[in-house]
Order: sequence, then C-alpha cells, then structure tokens
Amino acid sequence: MLAGKVLEMRITFKVFAIVVLSFAAWAREPTGPDWAPKLLGYDEAAEGFYPLFNGTDLDGWWIRGENKGAFAVEDDRLVVTGAGGGDWIFSDQEYENFVLRYEYRSLSGIGNSGVGIRATKEGNPAYTGMEIQVIKDGWETPWQRAGALYATVPPAVQADKPMGEWNSVEVLCDGPRIRTAMNGQELYDIRISDYTEDQDWRKKLVDRAKIGHIALQDYSNHVEFRRIRIKPLPGGEGWRPLFNGTDLTGWEAVGDSKWHVREGGILQVLNAGMTQRSALKTTETFDDFELRLSIRPHDRANSGVFFRCSGEDAWPRSYEAQVDNHDPENYTGAIFGQKNASELRALDNCWFQMLIRAEGPHIQVGVNGKVVTNYESPKHDQWRSGWICLQGHDKNSIVDFRDIEIRAAGK
Repeated sequence: MLAGKVLEMRITFKVFAIVVLSFAAWAREPTGPDWAPKLLGYDEAAEGFYPLFNGTDLDGWWIRGENKGAFAVEDDRLVVTGAGGGDWIFSDQEYENFVLRYEYRSLSGIGNSGVGIRATKEGNPAYTGMEIQVIKDGWETPWQRAGALYATVPPAVQADKPMGEWNSVEVLCDGPRIRTAMNGQELYDIRISDYTEDQDWRKKLVDRAKIGHIALQDYSNHVEFRRIRIKPLPGGEGWRPLFNGTDLTGWEAVGDSKWHVREGGILQVLNAGMTQRSALKTTETFDDFELRLSIRPHDRANSGVFFRCSGEDAWPRSYEAQVDNHDPENYTGAIFGQKNASELRALDNCWFQMLIRAEGPHIQVGVNGKVVTNYESPKHDQWRSGWICLQGHDKNSIVDFRDIEIRAAGK
C-alpha cells in the first residue's frame, strides 16, 4: 500500500514538474513585436506590412529643423504640434517601391501638412521627391487639395472628410507608377514618366528622386497621424532577382528537403521526410553584396539564410542570418551563434522582409525596416565569399521565400 502511494506521489510530482516546465517555457515564449491592432492589423502583417511608427516614441525617425518640439507622440499618434520653427520629420529608412498606408486628421488652422514620398533630406521634399497633400476639406485650388500630388496632380474626386475627422490614405509607388486612394476612392493613378514638361522652378516629376524617405511636414498647424505602415515592393536601381519565380534555375538542392515553386512566385521548403541536413544554394558566389528577400515562416518554423558559404556541408561553416521567432538566443535576424538580434520584428505565418548587407567584415541584418544586427566579423579572413543558401532545417519546418534580390554593396 505504501509502495503504491509512493508511486502515485512520484507520478503526481512528474506531472507537476512537466506542467511547471511547460508553463516556464510558455512564459519565456516571445509574443512577437508590439503590433497591437491600433498599429497594424494581423491581416496586414500577413501581407508583409509593418509599422513605420511604433506608437510610443520617435525611434526610427529624424527631425530636420531647429524646433524638435514641432513633432511629438500622444496616445499612439504622431503629432505635428503646430509649434513654429518646425520643418520635416523623416523615416530613417529609404524606400523606392512600396505601398504606404496611414491615417490623418487636421485640427487647427487650415490643417496644412504633407506626406513626403521618396523624400530627400536636402531641399524641399515636396519638389525633390513628392508630397501627398494634407489640408482641410473643401480646398479650392485643385492641385492643393487633400491627397493631391502637390503642385502637380490634382485628385479626381474630393474624398477627404470634414476637419477633425480621420482620413485613411493608401499610396502605391512602383517604379514610375504613383497611385493614391483616400477613404476608399481613387484620386489618381499616373506614371511620372509621362510628366516631362517644365514646371517653372519645380523639377519635372520625371526628374525627381527615385528613392527616398517617408516624411511628414510641419506647417504650423496641428495635424495628427496614426497607423503609419508600409510594405516594400521588389525592384529598383541595381537590384536583380536571384529567384525567377518559376523554377529553380540558378539554384542547386543539397540534401533531401523538398523545394517547390508555388503559385505567386513563392519558393517553399517542405521538409516532411527529411533525414539529413539540407539547403538550396545558388550556383553563383558572392563576396560583398546587399541581399533582400521576403520570408514567411509557418508555425514555429526554423530556417536561415547562409551567405559567403563554402565547403561540402549542406549547413556550411559561414554566416547564417537566422529565421526563428522562438529562440531568445538567436531571434530572427541574428547572426546565428555569433550575435543576437536586438529585438524580434517578425511573426509566424506573416511575410517579413530581411535585408542583409555584407561589406568586408561589416555585416548588417535588417528585419522589417530596422537594423537588428550590426556585426564586425572577426572571421572575415576565413569567410570572404561564397554561395548564398536557404536552409532546410528539420522535418517540421515549412518556410516560404519570395522576391529574392541582390545587388553590389554600396549602391
């Protein structure tokens, strides 16, 4: 009887220990980046959007002008306060092709502000890049109305809401194409390559910057912005595709993971039945480069992007930009086993963009628009160049890749 009680106690203790350990593991489990619905909906994250504004502070932005107090954060809103002496605030990251979404409302004066796209930090972004106009409803001059491509393209309809109400805007920049919609109505859909005529002292649209920052203007009026989010698009100066979206031309499979090209130009590794280390490597080798790609890890998937690879091992002794949202020692964007990422900026089952810059011993990894790993490698003499490899990690990991592009470093 006593032996039975002891056995029962041991079983109970084991079950309790398992529960405690499971709870501890759950407690350590990262919840992902702080993308509350007020900043970004899950459906948008799944598409590949990420917030440009974190709703808490101005991390990721740079203020030009003497009065830094012209911009502030209040209750998840980026506020143009209306204080005099302000100028523009710029995103740290530059963008060339993208979909930008934001909401704004005008609260004082004539509600004048603007959203710069492909904006340069020198000169007036409204004329060196382009400005999507912000102003109170009912403005008479067509090329100054809300949503206009300022001083150049008027909106086809006046879709803005009365002063004080929130407006929702979507801007598509894709090469020469610029499309803006407001509150669900298309304002224009143009190609800047069609705008070649002189415009007095303003640059022709065709001659303006092709890449630049997202910027917000202070014009001494109180204007508020929220839910500023962006989805980068492929293409642009110097970039060329490594994956053609159709087949595995230019790549070589190593090991027994299964690589498939899915509809929509998606390269998927499906590791069911995998028995050995596996990867998909380029037939070209690279030394200094910028590599960008979109990645979607399925539930709890583990993978990585190897670069400057050499040797016979499917998991070469080289650098690995980690893809794993559940390893606190090597979050997505870490250089695996060498330097962890500063924060987690990716979610399972959602597309995220990774940007790897390798120039000499200096390596940077960006995830969703922010550098999370900045690494000066002590191993550069050993690993100067080699293949790029996508990792097939284990039989439980399904990972999607798309829009894999590369260009020479320093572009």
